[in-house]
Amino acid sequence: MKITQLLGYQVFDSRGKPTVAATLVLSDGTFHTARVPSGASTGRHEAKEIRDHETGLAESLFAGNSVYRACANINELIAPKLIGKTTDLRAIDQIIRDIDGTANFKNVGANAALAISIVVAKSQAHAEGKSLSRFFQPMGALKLPMPMVNILSGGAHAKATMDIQDVLVIPEGASSFREAISWSSAIREVAAIDGEKMGALTHLTADEGGLAIGFTTIDAACEFLVLCIGKIGLEPGKDVSLAIDFAATQFYRDGEYRLRNAGKNYTADDFISHVTKLTKNLPILSVEDPFAEDDWDSWQKFMADVPSRLQVIGDDLYTTNIDRLRKGIETKASNAILIKPNQNGLLTQTLAALECARESDFKTIVSARSGETEDSWLSDLAVGWGAEQIKVGSTHGSERTSKWNRLLELEATEDCLFSRPFSQS
Repeated sequence: MKITQLLGYQVFDSRGKPTVAATLVLSDGTFHTARVPSGASTGRHEAKEIRDHETGLAESLFAGNSVYRACANINELIAPKLIGKTTDLRAIDQIIRDIDGTANFKNVGANAALAISIVVAKSQAHAEGKSLSRFFQPMGALKLPMPMVNILSGGAHAKATMDIQDVLVIPEGASSFREAISWSSAIREVAAIDGEKMGALTHLTADEGGLAIGFTTIDAACEFLVLCIGKIGLEPGKDVSLAIDFAATQFYRDGEYRLRNAGKNYTADDFISHVTKLTKNLPILSVEDPFAEDDWDSWQKFMADVPSRLQVIGDDLYTTNIDRLRKGIETKASNAILIKPNQNGLLTQTLAALECARESDFKTIVSARSGETEDSWLSDLAVGWGAEQIKVGSTHGSERTSKWNRLLELEATEDCLFSRPFSQS
């Protein structure tokens, strides 16, 4: 089928911040729409989204965060090149690359590029009579990813109520996606009840639907969740384990890791020891960005003596950039990567990074952003790409539950297997 119309326009994400949407019309008369997310804790090596405070189009209503220029780039620069063309994701992604002409999409904007890339993939899947999951994996059982679910939030997601960004749960002992997300939801509800008993305002949630309960130390936050896991009759470290998103770049200053709430500053070597101690004393299965995005030495030192089961994820370290990933593989800086399409700008390039990671035995986690939309295409990407895990936030907020609900729908209606990447059996 051919593209007859492509329109970019401004909509809102879950934080009420402007973002880009694209609607594509096919020659069969069908309309297809994609909306893109935006992060709060962003790595400086990410592909560049365009905001109007940088273009002279800024409106005071949006404090310069409007995306009218990015939308105009879709309508004026890209759409005229695509009208009349057949939906072909690989070919159209290449056209976008050629029009932009840079490595980080600073000319057309990564937000504009991704909106088109996604809507073209959705349209091509429709033209082939497939779901987006099946478009990327036409044959065989689909693999549902293990969820990594946000329970406690701090850092850039919750005005630094904790020094670290999030404490999450991985329901590693679950036998199905349905069971995994049910366990996670139950843990969050217990955490809300117990947090309220501690005097916290648990009816107010952070950017990703987590609970912004203030904890002075990382240990205290983790120990609180361990108790919550036990209260629903599950065993910490066996049925459900913890994951920490440090987002360490946010508190790295002048060669030190400065934990304001804990009232401690650490040298790089001392912080390596601190993170190591945490992972040995608590049922922590995964750590994300435990060190700053350019502190490669600390990453390598930590990995030299890492426990065999511990997942060490690079997010700001890699920003879904295949060149930075290759450096991480070569230097053995981590053993896992967070995959965020909007860090990259195009689906084909994002998939190439995931496949590169997989070839080097890295675990792969497809991830949402803190500023999300109601779209559920991310779940289809995670399944179609065969990612082992998915991270979309908590179990509150429709921009989060839309992703979980899509995975539940796939489990109920498709031939699916459930990924258990940490299985010890």
